[in-house]
Amino acid sequence: MVTGRGTFEKVLSFPEWPYSKKVFVLSTKHIQIPGNIQDKAEIVSMRPKEMMNFLSGLDYTNIYVDGGKVIQDFLKEDCIDELIITRVPLLIGKGIPLFGFLDRDLKFKHIETIVYSNGLVKSNYERMRF
Repeated sequence: MVTGRGTFEKVLSFPEWPYSKKVFVLSTKHIQIPGNIQDKAEIVSMRPKEMMNFLSGLDYTNIYVDGGKVIQDFLKEDCIDELIITRVPLLIGKGIPLFGFLDRDLKFKHIETIVYSNGLVKSNYERMRF
């Protein structure tokens, strides 16, 4: 998983660490990783393509990217092959928008949408490259 500092700090407020795989936190600021998760998270400062090469060198083939600014940066560098967007029936008044300005359009193909009984709607899209 690759996430930004803001999302990482939010997850630190959860009662338990929710991830089973290592989390790479993209940050240009120095932040401390709590002792209880030092082997579960690593702070890195890289651009998306550089990050993808780094993770590929560690034999990662599928990477989950989370956090508004991080997702925007990965989209800007065209490093997203699949989008899984889960919508919650709640409008949040503040935060970082999921999609920001892009220099060009990125085309995705709809794969499937699942509607859950609790109101969540999850849609999967695949990047179409020409």
